[in-house]
Amino acid sequence: MSSAVKVYLRARPTNGAAESFRVGEDNRTVSVSLKRTEQGLINNSADAIQFEFDTILHDASQESVFTQCAAEVCESVLAGYNGTVFAYGQTGAGKTYTMSGDAGSDYKQRGVIPRAVHHLFREMDVRVGKDITLSVSYLEIYNEGMYDLLADEIVPDSDLVVVDRDGEMEVKHLTKKKCRDEAEALRFFFAGERNRAVADHVLNKTSSRSHCVFTVHLESRSVGDGDDRTVVSKLNLVDLAGSERVKKTNVTGKALLEATHINKSLTFLEQTVNALSRGDKHVAFRQSKLTSVLRDALGGNCKTTMIACTWPDEAHAEETISTCRFASRVMTLSTRAVVNESKDPRVLAAKYERRCEELLRELAARDTFAGKAPVNYGPMGEVERRELESEVRMFLETDDANADDVPAESLRQVREAFRLFKKAYLEAVNETDRRVAEAREETMKEALKAGAGEAAAEENGEKAEEKEKAEGAEGEGEAEGDAPAEGEDATGDDAAVGDEDADASGFAAGVAPADAAPPPESPQRAKNDVAMTRAAETARKAAASRVEAEQREVAFAEYKKSVSPERAAEAAAASARLKEAKASLKEAVETVNTLKAEIDALGVAVDEAKAKSAAERGAGEPADVVDAETYESMVALKKTKARYRSTFEEVKRLKASLPDLTTAAAETRAALVKEFQEWYDKGGGLDLLVQRDADEDDMDYGEKFDQLELQRALNRDPESGAFFAAKKGLLGSTKRVPVTRTVQHMRALASTQRRAF
Repeated sequence: MSSAVKVYLRARPTNGAAESFRVGEDNRTVSVSLKRTEQGLINNSADAIQFEFDTILHDASQESVFTQCAAEVCESVLAGYNGTVFAYGQTGAGKTYTMSGDAGSDYKQRGVIPRAVHHLFREMDVRVGKDITLSVSYLEIYNEGMYDLLADEIVPDSDLVVVDRDGEMEVKHLTKKKCRDEAEALRFFFAGERNRAVADHVLNKTSSRSHCVFTVHLESRSVGDGDDRTVVSKLNLVDLAGSERVKKTNVTGKALLEATHINKSLTFLEQTVNALSRGDKHVAFRQSKLTSVLRDALGGNCKTTMIACTWPDEAHAEETISTCRFASRVMTLSTRAVVNESKDPRVLAAKYERRCEELLRELAARDTFAGKAPVNYGPMGEVERRELESEVRMFLETDDANADDVPAESLRQVREAFRLFKKAYLEAVNETDRRVAEAREETMKEALKAGAGEAAAEENGEKAEEKEKAEGAEGEGEAEGDAPAEGEDATGDDAAVGDEDADASGFAAGVAPADAAPPPESPQRAKNDVAMTRAAETARKAAASRVEAEQREVAFAEYKKSVSPERAAEAAAASARLKEAKASLKEAVETVNTLKAEIDALGVAVDEAKAKSAAERGAGEPADVVDAETYESMVALKKTKARYRSTFEEVKRLKASLPDLTTAAAETRAALVKEFQEWYDKGGGLDLLVQRDADEDDMDYGEKFDQLELQRALNRDPESGAFFAAKKGLLGSTKRVPVTRTVQHMRALASTQRRAF
C-alpha cells in the first residue's frame, strides 16, 4: 500500500519562543520570524515563513509524542509491515531526548524507543493467537564507519556491509539479540546507549556524534489451526546526529572532524530527499552509509514517520527554518509498504518442523481419546532403541516366542525392528562365515601337522636303527641288573603329580586324569543366565523409572502451585469445560432417548384411541371429534415432540463444541507440560520459598536498597518494572552485560586501519 511520509514538528521549550515561533490555531501550521536586514528605504524581504505539517507538538509530553508519532507505526509493524521513526534537527534540539529519553529522570520521561519496546511486548502478550518472537540490533554510523553496538567481540567496520536482499536493505553481519521479555530488550538498548559516541560543546553537553539505528525485528505466525504462514517485519528507530554550525559550537580537533562528517552525511540525506521529491530516475542512495541504511524508509517497503526537532529561539531561527524546509520536502515522499512473508529457508524449515510436531500431537491426542496406550511417534531415543533391541534378541533366541512379543505400535518402531532383524541376520552370517573359515584353517593345520609327523617318524626310525647297531657292537658286555625296572622311566616322566624331582629342580606337573576336565556348559543354563540378567536389568530400569516418575510428580505439583499457577489454572479450566460439556452431552443424549421412547409410546396410545373412537362413533357423528382422553394424549405427544426437538438441537450444539473444547484442553495441557519440562530440565523442583528466603538473606545493603527502589517504582506505575530492572540489573536475566568491549576501541582501530590504508 502507498502512503505518504508523516512529519511531526516538535519544538523544544524555551523562554524566547513566543516572538519568533508562532503555532497556528489548527495546530498544524507554524510561522517562523526572520531577522530583518537594513536594505535602504525599500525592503521587500519576508518577515516570516509559514510551514504546514501533520501536527505541531509544542510543549508536548513524552507520552503524547509517542502516542501521536509512533504508536500507529508500532501497530503496523505488528501487522507485518516495516516501520521507521526518525528524529531530525539541529544540535541541542532534543532529538536524543525524544527518541531515548532522559536517563537520569523518572519513568515518565522515557523516550520513543523504550515506549515502543513496551508497546510491542504488551501487544504480543495480548495477541494469544500469534506466536511472535522479537530480536533487536543496534547500529552506529560514526565518521562514515558502521559499528555494531551489541557485538560480543570487536567487529571491524569492513565486515558490516549494507546489502539488498530481495528489494530490502539489510546490514550484513549485524548482531541480532533475541529477547524473551521487555527487560531483556531494554537491557540491550541501554548497553548500546553506553557505547554511543558523545561529546560536549557550547550548545549541548551530551551531543550525539553519530547516527544510531535501533531496530526491532519481529517474526510472527498463527497458533493452532490458523494461517500457516510466517510474517517478518522490523521497526527502525533512528536518532540522527544534529547538524552543526561550527561558528556557533566552536568545536576544534576531533570534534570538528566529527561535525564535518555529520554535516556531510546530512547533506547527502537532503540531496537524496530532493531527488526523490523531484522524481529523478536515478537516486544516489549509495553515496553515504546513512542514505543506504534509510533507503527503504525514504521510498521503499516501509511506513515512515519523521519527527522534526527544532529549537525555536530567535538565535536559532535560521537552523529552525532549515529544519522546517527539509521536513516539508520529506512530506512530499511516499512509500509502498507491504506485508512481508518470510522466504528464509531456515524459517520455512522451522515451520515444517512445527507442522510435524503438531501432527505428532494430533496422533497422540487421537490415541488418548481412543483409550490406547501412549505411543512415541517421535524419534526413538537411545533407551528405547536398546529396549527394542533386547526384545528382538529375546524373540530370536527363544524357541516358543510369539510374533506379538515384538512391539509394532508405530511405523518408526516397525522400521527399527526390521533394521534390528537385518542387523541380527548379518551378524549371524558373519559369525557363520567366521566359524567356517576357522574350521577350514584348523583342518589345514592338522593336515600339515600330520604330514610333517609321518616324515619325522620315518627319519627318526632310520636314525634309531643305526644307533642300535652301534650300541650293540660297543656294549654287549653290560650287566642286566643295571637296567631300570619294568614300568620305571629313567627321566621320571611317570612321577606322581606334585612329587619332587630327583635333581631338586622343582615339582612334577604330571598328567591330569582323563575324567578331570569340567563338563561342557549346558545351552539351557546359558539361556537361563541371560534371561535372569535381562530380568534384573528390566527391574532396575523399572525401579529407576518409578523414582523418576515420583520426582516428576512432586516437581509438577510444585510447578503448578508456585511457578505457573496461571497456566495451571488455565489448563484446569479448559479440562473442566471439556468434562462439563461431555457430561452435558451424555445427559442430553439420555434425555433424547427417553423422549423418543415417550413419543413412540404416546404415538401408539393416540393411534389406539383414534381407532377406538372411530369404532364407537355413530354414523351421524363428525369424524374430527375426539374424546377427552385422546385429546390429552395428543397434547402430551405434541409437547414431548417439542422437548425432543429442543433437546436434540442441544445435543447437536454440544457435539459441535466438543472438537474446539478438546483442542483447547489438549493445547493448554501440552503448553503446561512443555513449560514444565523446560523448567524441570533446567534444575527446577527445589523448594522455591526456601530458595527465595535464602536469596533475600544473602542480599547486601545496596541490593536491598535497589530492591526497595524497584518496589516503590512498581507502586507508582505497575508497568515500569521491566524498565527499572533493565537499568538497575536487579533481575537474574539482566545481570549479564552482553557488550564485552568498548566501541571507542573499535573506532580507534578503524581509524588506524584507514590511516594505514
